[in-house]
Amino acid sequence: MKRQSFLGSRTVSILSVLLLLLVSSITAFAQQGTSTVRGTVKDPQGNVVAGAAVTLTNLGTSVLRTTTSSENGTYSFDFVQVGDYRLEVEAKGFKKAVITDVHALVAKATPVDVHLEIGNVSESVTVVAGSAEALINRDDATLGNNFVNKQITQLPLEARNVVSLLTLQPGVTRDGYVAGARSDQSNVTLDGVDINEAQTNQLGAATGTASSDATESDLTLTSPDTSTVIRLNAEAVEEFRVTTANANASQGRSSGAQISLVTKGGSNDFHASLFESHRNTIFTANDFFNNRSGLPRPKLIRNTFGGAVGGRIIRDKVFFFYSFEGRRDASQQGVTRVVPLASMGQGLLRYVNPSGGITTLSAADVNTVFTTSGATVGTNPIAISALAAAAAKYPANNFDVGDSTPSVQLNTAGFRFNAPTPVKLNSHSARFDANLTSKQQLFVRANVIYDLIGGIPQFPDTTPPNTWSHPVGLVVGHTWTLSNTIVNNFRFGFTREAFSESGDSAANAITFRFVFSPLLFSRTVSRKTPVKNITDDVSWVRGSHTFQFGGNIRLIKNNRISFANAYDSAV
Repeated sequence: MKRQSFLGSRTVSILSVLLLLLVSSITAFAQQGTSTVRGTVKDPQGNVVAGAAVTLTNLGTSVLRTTTSSENGTYSFDFVQVGDYRLEVEAKGFKKAVITDVHALVAKATPVDVHLEIGNVSESVTVVAGSAEALINRDDATLGNNFVNKQITQLPLEARNVVSLLTLQPGVTRDGYVAGARSDQSNVTLDGVDINEAQTNQLGAATGTASSDATESDLTLTSPDTSTVIRLNAEAVEEFRVTTANANASQGRSSGAQISLVTKGGSNDFHASLFESHRNTIFTANDFFNNRSGLPRPKLIRNTFGGAVGGRIIRDKVFFFYSFEGRRDASQQGVTRVVPLASMGQGLLRYVNPSGGITTLSAADVNTVFTTSGATVGTNPIAISALAAAAAKYPANNFDVGDSTPSVQLNTAGFRFNAPTPVKLNSHSARFDANLTSKQQLFVRANVIYDLIGGIPQFPDTTPPNTWSHPVGLVVGHTWTLSNTIVNNFRFGFTREAFSESGDSAANAITFRFVFSPLLFSRTVSRKTPVKNITDDVSWVRGSHTFQFGGNIRLIKNNRISFANAYDSAV
């Protein structure tokens, strides 16, 4: 056994160091996992109002952020938590303006321009923010869309795979190819830190063990999402944004899609939900190949269930949110294997001769053919006995594989059966938010996953290969408002992909050349890939300009096991 590592036992990958972003006007870029609310304060004649007091209040947690409008009437709140807000603006000689239903979108600046009315500050004017304006990108050339929680939880998703919503975007294929870029060029972050699968970084493609006649749709019945290390509970995702083209430096590190997801947090109010989804075999149809082989339709009983609960621990100070999602599949998949016909068990070999007829060679004929210099090679009675036993144990019922056809049966054909492929998935997600002071907010999010997925056996009575997976994820985030114009946003993330695939045999591989491969010979393999991600971003608003500094460091340790030269083989 040899232990190998990907690019060395420890690879330090500095994905991006954002030294300086100088953006004209007030085009503040929302960082991964956070948002920006900004706009301009004007009077009834359209002139800018400088020195106006602007307050942004999170409706769920009562967190306040304050600033004043610049000499150009502009204001900006950077690195704010995704969610619903109320914006209040006060200026001498004007009525107080209250804008409700301001929704801060992840990885996108939300524009909220304010028009003040002449009057006393003790009077107020309430305006409902327009959702259509918030969807318009007025800041840069990035192309993309945001998905809010209602869309995530109500759109029909196969296996509740949130990342599959990527395929609803223009220019994206079902295999995860974005605007012509390969599927391994996309970047997925959760709460601002990396959760990409470090080995292949594939998006969209189904994964798992398949039979020779399995299709991609067959695989999605048993395989959960493996395009990210952390499988995402739909109930735990607040919203996400997909940028498909022209991503700026604050968003990504590669040429494909930039997918920024953010998890739900608790609020002052308590909320809880439960769900159960049941799928039964009676709603599926048998396929063509099973019908022709006289087999019943494969069993598919799937139960997806879970729930979420969130609320406050200390009002206006500490909040929690927890979600669980489980899945249980009692399923089967149609599998075809090549087996010997009964004639091979009798020592007979059949082939199509040049005239188109069938020639049958008996054991005596074979002995004659392979006799040289008076030495008889002959046939091995032990081998003939083994072939006879296999033909009796696995009777051929499919003549589309092997060297036979439905009209001409030679030596081998197919044995089709419904293989059990059980699935047991458990995913936990928890988040705690704390308002340390009026200027500092902290959050901690943890994910723990336990999965056991049954593979496809070579034959009904052989041991199936199983995959055990136990990924974990941890994020600590801290936002510090140093002043009305300077905000620091720090993230530390740790993800660990850990899984093992059990082999179906420890024996050496033995195959029959030119005939068929009766068994699989695979050993147990495993991999652990811990990834540490450290990011820090500083936003500095100076007049009508926004300066942004940042760094993003990933530390990857990819441990793999190779079985090169581990087999003695006979072919």
